[in-house]
Amino acid sequence: MKSSLLLLVPILALTLAACGQPSTTVPTSDASLASMTGLTTATPTTLSVGQTRQFNVTISGRPAQPGQLKWTTTNGSVAPVTQTGLVTAKATGSATVRAALASNISAYIEFPVVVQATSTTLPPTGTAPGGTFAQRVLDLTNAARAQARTCGTTSYAATTALTYNTALEQAAQGHATDMATRNYFSHTSQDGRTFDQRITAAGYTWTRIAENIAAGQSTPESVVAGWLTSAGHCANIMNPALKELGVGYAQGGSYGHYWVQDFGTR
Repeated sequence: MKSSLLLLVPILALTLAACGQPSTTVPTSDASLASMTGLTTATPTTLSVGQTRQFNVTISGRPAQPGQLKWTTTNGSVAPVTQTGLVTAKATGSATVRAALASNISAYIEFPVVVQATSTTLPPTGTAPGGTFAQRVLDLTNAARAQARTCGTTSYAATTALTYNTALEQAAQGHATDMATRNYFSHTSQDGRTFDQRITAAGYTWTRIAENIAAGQSTPESVVAGWLTSAGHCANIMNPALKELGVGYAQGGSYGHYWVQDFGTR
């Protein structure tokens, strides 16, 4: 039983859930409905037939209580949902799951869900560029940078490929492992460190850095696709001022899969 999240921090000069300067927060499956009116999460949740996923929504900063939310799905044959937010992948296809306030159905958040056929995923090593998942994230990121694209309302020209950096990898892998082990999702570590402090501590001397994080996506393809559909995450990926990348991946916690991209320029 898993949930999925995407977070952006801007660059420190920007990040996804991204970190840097300025910063943007992307609505996640833990978003609060207190002041929302019709929001849709940026990243589709990808499941294989037979999998389940628990979506969690807070109201005014507190977990929703029984009866406070009305859960619906646009395609019950593909992804039915219970009134506790548990989605089951029944058949291949797509659906949109909605959690609305029972007292005000115009306040809601939607979770796009894509169900794929059951497949076998190679176990990740968490290392790169020889590591299976990290290398694939690097390749997909560079493939994205090789094509012009629009991130939100900003257009980016095709740009140069990122080179892999082991110090950035150390920072990214450390944070991914920490989130999975301690079961949280944030750009800020539970010891209070921010992404720039983690990158500096890993020995990377930088002039510009950024961070993208995500949770719940089970493959490099799904996580990079999710980042690219989010304006802030996409901007980090396409930023020509960022030259190097480190990737972190870990399994565990409530979301099952935790991803970190740390970008930098020296």
